[in-house]
Amino acid sequence: MSFKESLAKSLANFGRSTNAAGIVSMSVAASKGIFRPIFTMSDKKESYETKKYTALREGLTELIAIPMYFVFSMVLPKKVAAGLAKPKNFMSKDMFQKYSAGDRSAEVMNAYNHADELAKINFRKIKTTSGFAGVCLCALFVIPAVCSLTIKPIMKKLDKREPKEKVKKQEVLTENQPSVNPVKQQNFNGIRAVRNYGMKVGGV
Repeated sequence: MSFKESLAKSLANFGRSTNAAGIVSMSVAASKGIFRPIFTMSDKKESYETKKYTALREGLTELIAIPMYFVFSMVLPKKVAAGLAKPKNFMSKDMFQKYSAGDRSAEVMNAYNHADELAKINFRKIKTTSGFAGVCLCALFVIPAVCSLTIKPIMKKLDKREPKEKVKKQEVLTENQPSVNPVKQQNFNGIRAVRNYGMKVGGV
């Protein structure tokens, strides 16, 4: 088998086993999770704290979105398709009851074999359709709900931690500053005031 044939076979298997809407959604989420924080931090008009908060929130949102898209476009659609694409859903109830009861007559077997073929044909269609519906459901409801439950507590913890770090930095800066004797400072200010007063009298 040549390289082109093996590549075509691999891509065909990948296309059959995955969902296009899910792949596109995960790719877009990954790109947004990488580039949007970069663009946000490169904005020179906003303050550093605002850019930091926005970039962190954007990164966490897309980090949550990727596994959600994978579950709702890859994992759940396979289970939905496996549950719906069964012969009993593509044949009459009477025929299926006869088949379940052990009837293997020509009429029953023809109906069952035809339903089994329809189930195999429609398996991929059901999986693709449910995957697209899962992506829409995930983008509209699931991701916003999960982000509101997870990102807000994380950002609150970071907001509580930052003031403590700022206080510690201020304490370190205060400790490193040289101490000034208040008596010497007062004497120095008095001498400077006297000199300035004498210069004004001389000027008058």
